[in-house]
Amino acid sequence: MVILNNKAKALSAEDKLKKYKKRYYILLITFILFIGLTSAYIYLSYDYLVFKHLITQHYIYTDTLDKLYKDELKMNVKRRYFSFFDDVVISVITKRIQEIGGDYYTYLYTPEQYRQYKKEEKEEALQSKLKVLDNSTVYIHITNFSTCTRNFIKNNIEEIKKFPNLIIDLRSNYGGDTFAMYSMADLFLPKGSVIATDRMRLFSRTIKDKKKTALSPNKIAILQDKNTASASENFIAALRDNLDNVILIGDRTFGKGIGQFTIPLRSGFAVKATTMLWYTPNGINIQSQGINPDIYYTGEDIIDFALKKLKGVPLQD
Repeated sequence: MVILNNKAKALSAEDKLKKYKKRYYILLITFILFIGLTSAYIYLSYDYLVFKHLITQHYIYTDTLDKLYKDELKMNVKRRYFSFFDDVVISVITKRIQEIGGDYYTYLYTPEQYRQYKKEEKEEALQSKLKVLDNSTVYIHITNFSTCTRNFIKNNIEEIKKFPNLIIDLRSNYGGDTFAMYSMADLFLPKGSVIATDRMRLFSRTIKDKKKTALSPNKIAILQDKNTASASENFIAALRDNLDNVILIGDRTFGKGIGQFTIPLRSGFAVKATTMLWYTPNGINIQSQGINPDIYYTGEDIIDFALKKLKGVPLQD
């Protein structure tokens, strides 16, 4: 037994040595790749880096720089030109994109603007509400698509399940987080249903429902208007194209068939840019077209109107 143990220990030491060698070569290759990629990036960014250093470190008209930074970033950078140079460049380029292409969804958030945006998003989400209209119908008003509204719906699943009919109010819902919207659409759709197809410059992806249906009302009425936009329109299309018990009531929606991606930056800044076209499950891009309702109705009593439709009037008007 002693001899066997000694052999086992010897083999274990050899195995450890091989393991360490393998790790060493992996780290060495990783390091070489890192150096190579970094060198390539610096080479490709050479012109920009030279210009950045030239302007921020050597340009003599600092009053001009002070005004430029103040105009673009709405703040006094206290001559920290190098630290905030990239933010100025982003601001200038996104403004030119807006001027040339009319894409006002691509821009730079200053720290104050980004904080205000996140604050308003949460405050708006907290205005979402659920109301029981009668013994057969429950009404939910979704003010935006965000983590807060996603949690609002999920926290009320059991209450919504009690009623055979559902009214979803998306009027003046300008959209929001598409991932929150996907999660909320998941609750209503059969597993495997297409929610949307996102087409970007380098690739396309089809988003499908990955979960079992959590909510399956007998009838669903969705209220919409000209300010129902973006993720709200995607949500509407996902339910309408996959379910046969959905009726759309109101006005034609805004028509925003493009999507943006927001990336937080250093020092509290964030950049938002249009990165995709999205298509409904039926393969339609609604940009500048919107989604027509099944029943046009813009009266102030639209909730009561929808309730009556769900309670006995056929879905076809």
